[in-house]
Parts: sequence; structure tokens; C-alpha cells
Amino acid sequence: MNTKFFCPHCKGILSVNNQIVFTVKKGSKQGLLFLSPHLGDYSVWHHPEFHMQEGEIFNFHCPICMADLSVRGHNNLAALRMEEDGKSYTVVFSQVKGEHCTYKISEGSIEASFGEHFANYVDFVSASMLK
Repeated sequence: MNTKFFCPHCKGILSVNNQIVFTVKKGSKQGLLFLSPHLGDYSVWHHPEFHMQEGEIFNFHCPICMADLSVRGHNNLAALRMEEDGKSYTVVFSQVKGEHCTYKISEGSIEASFGEHFANYVDFVSASMLK
């Protein structure tokens, strides 16, 4: 399977060495965060001195253009583009530390949901992201 992740703003490729790289910020606290590219795998890597507490909301940014990836209308969610085997998707995921929630969206519908907290935002995603 050939999968790439892109910034929806600058179209920069965020997939690096089988990880997705982001800049994350909360107030003056910021760092680099690496996520698994496998939807539903919530593995996270970051520098050991970059501390994140369960329940904290971090804003995800593109490390290339620094655009905020937050979903308009909901501070807890971020979005990026994914290309898999030639097909394009929007991937929406939680910015809350410890909240496992991801949606794979294609052609106006949620194609797949992942994580034990997916029900937290399914109504919002269905109402606002699928227009």
C-alpha cells in the first residue's frame, strides 16, 4: 500500500520515515510530534523533555508552512490530506492527548472511523465536514 500524508494548505508531504511529522503548540509550549501513519495506531513519538499531559489540547501545525491544521468550528480536531493507492481522503483526528479518535473521509462520507473515542465527534464530523 502506497500512502502519503499532506498539509491541506501548502500540499507539503508530512510522511517521513514511516511517520507523520507535526509541530504542536499549546501556549508557549511547542515541539515536534511524530504519529504512526497507520490509521487506528495511536503510537506517538516526541522528545523526552517535551511533556504532554492526558487531556491537554495541542494545536497541530504543518512543520513546513506552519499553518494551523485545526478544523474550523472545533478546537479538538485537526485535519490533513491522505493519498492512498491513488485515491484522496481527508483524515480528521483528535488534538487531545490520549483521545483516540480518527475519521477517514472520502467523497462526502465517513469511510472509516478508528479509536475508542470515535463517537465523541461523529455527529460534528457528519454535520460539518461532509458538506
